[in-house]
Amino acid sequence: MKNTIYTIVIALCLILAVVVFLMTRSGGSSGLDGIERGEKMVWIKCNNPKCKTEYQIDQRDYFEQVQEKQKANPLSLQTPALNCQKCGEPSSFLAEKCEKCGKIFFYGASKDHPDRCTECGYSKTEAIRKERLKQRAG
Repeated sequence: MKNTIYTIVIALCLILAVVVFLMTRSGGSSGLDGIERGEKMVWIKCNNPKCKTEYQIDQRDYFEQVQEKQKANPLSLQTPALNCQKCGEPSSFLAEKCEKCGKIFFYGASKDHPDRCTECGYSKTEAIRKERLKQRAG
């Protein structure tokens, strides 16, 4: 009788595990499937001192290229450099365009906010946080 109860409990746990797995596995839009082509453009900046080209590409294209580069070195913890559209060297990285002064800078170049402009110091993240604090104190 005891073995029958154990068998039923184990069977129920396995069934529950399968149900949870099926309900939580990727069935919707996640990863690259969640990014529509033409939805958003991102800035790319070449770090090659002879080039320094700045250009925009589709966000989905950016992530596809990064994913392809990561396949070559899957254990790397760094985002791989993309091949520059102008010089062809693997020296291009994600960049931001400052909303205040228009400077294009490498994303994450600052020590505090990854979107802090290296020219004027503006950070949209910081501005949003300050506004929220103002509203709470309000």
